[in-house]
Amino acid sequence: MKKIYVSSRTLRTHMWLPKVFALLLLLTSISGFAQETHSVSGIVKDQSGETIIGVNVIVKSKTIGTVTDPNGQFSLSDLSTSDTLIFSFIGFDDQEIAIAGRQTINVVMTSTEELVGEVVIIGYGSVKKDDLTGSVSVLKPDLKTRGSAPNPQDMLIGKIPGVQITTAGGSPSAGATIRIRGGSSLSANNDPLIVVDGIPLGGGPGGVGNMLSTINPTDIETFTVLKDASATAIYGSRASNGVILITTKKGKSGKLRINYDGNVSVSQRKEGIDVLNGDEYRTFIQDAFAGLSNEEEVIGKLGSENTDWQDAIFRTSISTEHNLSAYGSYKDMMPYRTSVGYTNQNGILKTSNMERFTGSFSVTPKLLDDHLSVNLNGRGMYIKNRFANQGAIGSAISMDPTQPIYDENSPYGGYWSWTGTDGNILSVATKNPVSLLEMRDDTSEGYQFIGNAQADYKLHFFPKINFNLNMGIDYSETTGHNATPHTAPAEANSGGYQNDWKNTRNNSLLDFYGQYKTDMDFMDSNMEVMAGYSWQHFWWENSNLAIRTAPDRYGEVIEDNVPYAEEYYLVSFFGRMNWNMYNKYLLTFTVRQDGSSRFNEDNRWGVFPAAAFAWRINQENFLKDSGVLSNLKLRLGWGLTGQQDIGYTYPSVRVYQNSVGEAANYYRNGVWQTLIKPLSYNNDLKWETTRTWNVGFDYGFFNNRLNGTIDFYSRETRDLLNQEVKVAAGSNFSEYVVANIGTLENIGTEFSVNVIPIVKNNWKWEFGFNFAYNKNEITALTFNNDAAMHRFGNTGGDGGFDLLAHTVGNPHSMYYVYEQIYDEAGKPIEGMYVDRNNDGTINEEDLYLYHKFTPDWNLGFNTKLNYKNWDFSIASHGSLGNYNYNAVAANNAELAPARVYANEFLSNRHSTAFDTNFNYKRVLSDYYVQDASFFRIDNITLGYSIDKVLGFETQTRLSMAVQNPFVFTKYEGLDPEVYGGVDNNFYPRPIMYVMGVSVNF
Repeated sequence: MKKIYVSSRTLRTHMWLPKVFALLLLLTSISGFAQETHSVSGIVKDQSGETIIGVNVIVKSKTIGTVTDPNGQFSLSDLSTSDTLIFSFIGFDDQEIAIAGRQTINVVMTSTEELVGEVVIIGYGSVKKDDLTGSVSVLKPDLKTRGSAPNPQDMLIGKIPGVQITTAGGSPSAGATIRIRGGSSLSANNDPLIVVDGIPLGGGPGGVGNMLSTINPTDIETFTVLKDASATAIYGSRASNGVILITTKKGKSGKLRINYDGNVSVSQRKEGIDVLNGDEYRTFIQDAFAGLSNEEEVIGKLGSENTDWQDAIFRTSISTEHNLSAYGSYKDMMPYRTSVGYTNQNGILKTSNMERFTGSFSVTPKLLDDHLSVNLNGRGMYIKNRFANQGAIGSAISMDPTQPIYDENSPYGGYWSWTGTDGNILSVATKNPVSLLEMRDDTSEGYQFIGNAQADYKLHFFPKINFNLNMGIDYSETTGHNATPHTAPAEANSGGYQNDWKNTRNNSLLDFYGQYKTDMDFMDSNMEVMAGYSWQHFWWENSNLAIRTAPDRYGEVIEDNVPYAEEYYLVSFFGRMNWNMYNKYLLTFTVRQDGSSRFNEDNRWGVFPAAAFAWRINQENFLKDSGVLSNLKLRLGWGLTGQQDIGYTYPSVRVYQNSVGEAANYYRNGVWQTLIKPLSYNNDLKWETTRTWNVGFDYGFFNNRLNGTIDFYSRETRDLLNQEVKVAAGSNFSEYVVANIGTLENIGTEFSVNVIPIVKNNWKWEFGFNFAYNKNEITALTFNNDAAMHRFGNTGGDGGFDLLAHTVGNPHSMYYVYEQIYDEAGKPIEGMYVDRNNDGTINEEDLYLYHKFTPDWNLGFNTKLNYKNWDFSIASHGSLGNYNYNAVAANNAELAPARVYANEFLSNRHSTAFDTNFNYKRVLSDYYVQDASFFRIDNITLGYSIDKVLGFETQTRLSMAVQNPFVFTKYEGLDPEVYGGVDNNFYPRPIMYVMGVSVNF
C-alpha cells in the first residue's frame, strides 16, 4: 500500500478532513494495485573514480529528492518505476537517468567542459585545471544571476580578484574600462588583450562605444583570465595588461535543443544633483542682489516657473532583450550551434538608445576517425546608436529653474533661450538642456563580423604530434551622422553643424603551431612541447566631413578628412613546454618573439620569455589520503611581456598630415587653405617591457566545497612608452615626442574563496568572496631628473586647470591641488591655503600631491540560494581607497553676484555652494577631492523553475531582478564609481527592474 503523509496541523484545522482523507486513502490504495512503490540506491563518482559528496538527486517533476553522503551514496524510496532521477553538482554536467525498474543506479558524472574540474582554455591550446602553473581564473557565467547584462564585461564585474571593471555610466552605448592588476603603463594602452575563440580583438568598430558589442552574453561558455606573465607571455607583445579569453558555446551530441532567453526592463533615475528649485532660486537672487545697482535688471530676468531641468532631460525607459539558440548534432559527427539575439536598450537620458541584432554559428565536426577536428565559428552584429548630448546634464544643473522649457515665440526651435539686449541668443549663456537633446541628431550605424576556421590534425602515423591552423578575420564598417540645425540654441550663432563620418576596420589573423605530447618512464612524467608562428594585420580607414548648414553658409567646410588608411603588422614566433613529473611537480617554459611594424628595423623585435613551477602538495604521500584537504598547490612564476600600442600608428616614422577647414587655422581670400605639416617622431623608439613575479596558492577542502586562491605579485615596467617627453627646441617637429622614458612598479595580493556551506535535500547555499590589493609607484620619469613632474587632466568648466600629475616616488595620476584651510566650525575659508614652502606667498609652488583615483582595494561578493524550484542570488562589488574630484560641485560654487549674473544671464547653484560660501571658483582646493570608496549591490534576482508547461516537458524559468538598488558610500557626488576620477557631466547609472523568462525545449 502506498503511504500518504498529511500534516497533523492540517487535520486539526479542518475537522471534515478525516472523511476526505479516508476517501483519498481508498483511491490511492486502488491505484497501488496498478503501480507498486519502488526504492533505489547507488553511488555517485567522478571520472577518476572518486566519490562525490553533496550531489543533488532529485526526482524529475516532483519535489522529493536527496543528496549523496560522505561516501557518495544515496537512497530514495516511495518512487514509481517510471520516475526519472536528475543528478546535479557544481562543475559537472547534469544527468537524467530513468529508473526503469532498477534498484541500484551507480553514476559517473562528467566534468563540465573547460571548467575548474576539467580543461581550461589557455593561449594556443588547453590544459587541465590541476596542471596550471600560472595565475589563471576561470568563470563560467551563470545566466540565472545576470539580470540585464547586454555586454559580456557586465558578467565579470566583482567576480574575479584583480580584475577591475568600471562601466562608463548608464548610457546604453557606454563601454567599460577593464584593468587587470592595475595596468602596466602610463601613456600606452592599459587595456587587456581580449581573445574570442582564438581571435585577438584589435579594437571595436568606430562609433559603437563598446568593443565587445558583437558578442551576445548568452553565447559565452567561459571567461578565462590570464593574469601573471607565466600565463600571458605566450601572447608576448600585447599581454602586459593581462589576457581575457572568451570561449563561446558549441554544439553537443544528441537531438536538437532550443533555448529562448528574454527579458523586459524598466529603468529609472535614482536621484539627481541637489540644486535650487525655482522658489529657492528666486529668494536667493532677491537676497543676493538687494541694494545693488543692477538689482532691478537682475530681478527682471527671473521667470515665474518652477522647472526641474533634471526631470526634463531624464525619463523612465523601457528596454527589451531576446535571445534564441539551437544546438545539437548531425549523426553524432557534426555538432552545431546557432543563435540570434535582439536588444533594444533605451537610456534614461532622453534620446539615448542602442538597438542591436546579433547572430552566430558554430560547427565542430570530428573527421578521419577523430584525428581531424574542425572548428568553424562566425558571429555578426548590426547596431544602431542614438547618442544623447551629455552636455545637457551639466546645463540642467546650471540652468535658471525659474524659466520655462518651451516658448512658442522663440525663433530657436520653440525652446526658451537666453537672449541679449539685441534680441540675439547669447553665445556664452547656458543652453536650454532639452534643446541640446531634442535638436541634436547624433547617430551611428554599423556592422561587424568576427569569424575563424580552425583545424587540428593528429597525425595518423604518429598521433603524439598534432598540427593546428587557425585563420580569422575581424571586419567592421560604421557610419555616423551628427547634425544640429542653425535654428537650435546651441548653433544659432555658428551657422549650424553637420558631420558625416565613416570608419572601416579589417584585422586578419593566421596562427599555425605544432604540438608533441608524450609519456615517459623517467620520473613518471609526461611532456608537451608546442611551437608556432603568428601573423596579424591591422588595417583601418577613416573619412570625415563637417560643414555649416545655415542657408547663407550651407556647405562651408569646417573639417574635411578625405578617406585615409593606416595599418600595421605583428609577426611572432612562439613556443611552450609543459612538463608534469609524478603528477605533482609541474614546469612550464614559454618564449615569444614579436616583431612590430610600429618600430624601425633596429628595434622591431622583442623577446618575451617566461617560466613557472607548480607543486601539487596534496599529492604528497603525507596528504594524499586526507579526508579534509582536496587541493593544495603552490605556484611560482616569472616572465616578461611587451607593449607597443601607444595610440599612434607610426610613432617611429616621419609622417606628414594635411587638414582642411577651420582646423587648418589658415584663412585666405575667404577660403580655408589646406596645410601639410610634419608630425613628431622618434626613430629610437622600442618595446615597453613588463617583468612580473608571482607566488600563488590554490586550495580546496571538503571535496572542494571550500576552495579558492591566494596570489602575491610584483610587476615592473621599464622603458615606458611616454607620450609627453620634452625635447630641445628645433630638434623635432613638436615640443613633445613619444620616448622610452620611465619605470612603473605594481605590487599586490589577491584572495578568493568559494564556499558551499549547505547542501540538503531541498536547498543549497553557495557564496563567493574576493578582494585584491594593488599599489603602484613611478620610480623613474625622465632620463636623469627624478624630480620631474608631468601635469595633465582638467578641472572642467570654463578656464580649467591641470588637475592630475605623475611624479617619481608616487602613484600615477595623483591630484595636484592646494591644501585647504578651515575655520573653527570646520568650514573651508575661501582662498586660504597652506603655505607649504613657507615663502609667504600662495602660488603654484604650494600645490601638493593629494590622493589618487585608483583604489587600493577592489572586492566582490556573490551569493546564491536554491530552495526546491526557487533560486535567489545577490551580486555586489566595491572598492576602497579611491578618490574623486567633484567637478560638478567645484564648478557650480560661485556665489558672488557678478558670477551668478554675468554676460546678461543667470546661473543656478549647487546646494554645496552654501556650505562653502565661496564667492568665486576654487577649483584647485583639495576640498573637492572626496573619498569615493563604495560598496554597490549590483543585482538581486529571484527565480522560479518549472519542469512542465501546458503538459510539455520543458525547463522553464521565470525571474525578477533589481539592478543597482543600493550604493553605500561617503562620496558627496551623484555616483562614486567614475573611472578617471573627474566627476563631471556623468551619465547616472539607473535603478533597473527586470522581468525575465528562459525556456529550454
